[in-house]
Amino acid sequence: MKKNLSLIVSLILLSALLLVGCQKEDGKTGETDKDIVTLDLWNNIAAGRTYFPILIEEFEKNNSGIKIKLNNVNVESSEAEYQAAISDNNLPDMFTTDAYTINEFVELGLVHELNDLFPEKVREEYTDGVFDVGNTMVGDDVYLFPIYKGGTYMMFYNKEVYEELGIETVPKTWEEVMTVGKEIYEKSGGASHGLLFGGQSGWLVNGVVQLMATEASPEAGYDYANGEYNFATVGHVETMEFFKNLLDNNALSPLSLENDSTVARELFTSGKAAFLLDGNWTGQLLHESEFENWGVVPLPTKDANGKQYGEFRLGSNDGMYVSKETKNWNEVKIFMEFLRENIYGEILKDGEPLIAKDSAAIKVELPFEEVNDIADIFLNMSIRVPNPIVLNPHTQEVRTEFLKNAPDESIGSVTMGYLTGQVKDLKGTLQKYTDDYNAEFTKAIDGNEHVTKEDYKFPNWVPYQSYTEENYKELNR
Repeated sequence: MKKNLSLIVSLILLSALLLVGCQKEDGKTGETDKDIVTLDLWNNIAAGRTYFPILIEEFEKNNSGIKIKLNNVNVESSEAEYQAAISDNNLPDMFTTDAYTINEFVELGLVHELNDLFPEKVREEYTDGVFDVGNTMVGDDVYLFPIYKGGTYMMFYNKEVYEELGIETVPKTWEEVMTVGKEIYEKSGGASHGLLFGGQSGWLVNGVVQLMATEASPEAGYDYANGEYNFATVGHVETMEFFKNLLDNNALSPLSLENDSTVARELFTSGKAAFLLDGNWTGQLLHESEFENWGVVPLPTKDANGKQYGEFRLGSNDGMYVSKETKNWNEVKIFMEFLRENIYGEILKDGEPLIAKDSAAIKVELPFEEVNDIADIFLNMSIRVPNPIVLNPHTQEVRTEFLKNAPDESIGSVTMGYLTGQVKDLKGTLQKYTDDYNAEFTKAIDGNEHVTKEDYKFPNWVPYQSYTEENYKELNR
């Protein structure tokens, strides 16, 4: 009996040891649930829904003690979700959002500095300007993990429409857009138009008109030399009149007035127009929709040698933040070090060239050849402009207060009003908009004891040239 009992006990112990061994073998390590650290990542970048799962899976293979819980936040409701998390002091470990600017996040004490991740030597691997104050930095500290480097707008063309109608010229100037647009309308019997854009997407119209206006009026939008806003410029007027002339001559599709950017893109791929004005991300979206027969060129200029420029400036949604209240900084740092070495290549594979690093230095197979064209257009269009925050951080407080009370009208809404006939006096409307905008701007400045109008003036600004650290030093402020 004792022998049988001893045998039974021995068998039980052996079974237990085998079970433990199997558990360790299946899990590769001996971690229990208590040993695993879970990091929350909230993402509201559309393309991130594709590349973040791939990166997370790869990371977790080699870091079994860290799990990443990805929450793809709905863009429409994201601001409310983030504000609720802030109110409850419950921000996720890592997050992407444009709910606040970098200065606001830092001022509110909500984000963790990332200096260890981006020492000076690492910063040298990134595009010039990415680590400027106001982009990823506040003062001497890095707070935003840079993923992208902003964006711009360009003109896509449908090669199928060209082939079907025997069109040979891809327009570069306003005159060519008119000529080719009328030719397309006539040859297609009205089935296709030359130009199309999503007019119901106000941000798109605002961005395109603003860029095109800088050719005739480099001070269009904001006059850096005089420190004031200016929307009543020759450039703005001429650009809006250009679109109206296209519409009146059947070179601009009237569908532009009725649809947003998403529908406009679908109409473009179905052959309703030969040219589409949209953002740099459109190439990636066209590729995902399996429409491959397209090309891309810069926005058309009035003159053959005309110049346009846009601000090289990162927004909050161009990168990722870490919550200052994270309880897992060491694990967050391990994950972000992995991202720093791997995320840019994955984004390029997805077809988005405007990564914060030089895309040419990352050796991956591009999904479509126009990726490099889009990157080149961005580099030629985007320049570093003066930023008051660099010299006086309190100007961010003015900007926050100003935007709360700024007129609801925009360049985009004025343009659409003019195209639909609701705006009759274009110059007068633009002047009133400018006056109202500057009135609120001045009011916000006067309400801050740490800021004066001089903080916004950069008399050494040269249009179409990047504003450098040396330029800031020349001001002696």
